[in-house]
Amino acid sequence: MRREYVPAAATGQTLPGAALDAVVIESVEVVTDVVVVIARARGPVGCPGCGQGSLWEHSRYVRHVGDEAVGGRAVRIDLSVRRLYCENTACSRTTFVEQVDGLTVRYQRRTPALQRVVEAIAVALAGSAGARLLVHLHQLLSWSTLLRCVMALPDPLAAVPRVLGMDDFALLKGQSYSG
Repeated sequence: MRREYVPAAATGQTLPGAALDAVVIESVEVVTDVVVVIARARGPVGCPGCGQGSLWEHSRYVRHVGDEAVGGRAVRIDLSVRRLYCENTACSRTTFVEQVDGLTVRYQRRTPALQRVVEAIAVALAGSAGARLLVHLHQLLSWSTLLRCVMALPDPLAAVPRVLGMDDFALLKGQSYSG
């Protein structure tokens, strides 16, 4: 197993982009052709139920989030997040987990950017063909995952027809039911 280490001081303290300013990079490592970014969320967090800020920490754990490949290597972000108590007694939520906009989505193990790529490939190719293409993009997903991704997408809005035509039909030859 090949392991390279880049200290956090060499990476600049935060990931690029305005949406990722809430993240502090602690280190970047390359482990067997996977770039592992070890980071933690920072800053005050508001409850998604009531919006009130909270600093009352319940626990902390590491989320493993997949991202788009960089330089021919897969990227995994090991993000340390906090579970916090909501300090508002009128709020229906007792605890919540901090989310980083543009990086994490509730219950997902992929960044929104990678999710958009997977959805586009799933819609275009679906099944086995899409899974084979994703291998070249350094993402290992099964054909059934791609099909689930297509089924989870909302149906496109159908245009309402302006004119509706109706043909005559007959169950037996020579008969007409048009009136």
